Amino acid sequence: MEKEIITHIRKDNLNRIIEFKTNKGNIYNFEMAKEAITYDKIKNAKIVKKSNGRTLIENVDSSHSLDDFPEF
Repeated sequence: MEKEIITHIRKDNLNRIIEFKTNKGNIYNFEMAKEAITYDKIKNAKIVKKSNGRTLIENVDSSHSLDDFPEF
């Protein structure tokens, strides 16, 4: 099974990423995306736990932020 790639994001009114769209047209909310990354279904993102306890989803390529992805 070919892994998906995040291609677009959706932000809320506080500028937080709340949804991710992949190259296969699937849309994941934050929790669903975390699960897909954990089960190795999405290849260009990783889960990062910050020292303050927050969990973030970041681009594997550290030179590009997910914030830079186009919105849908």
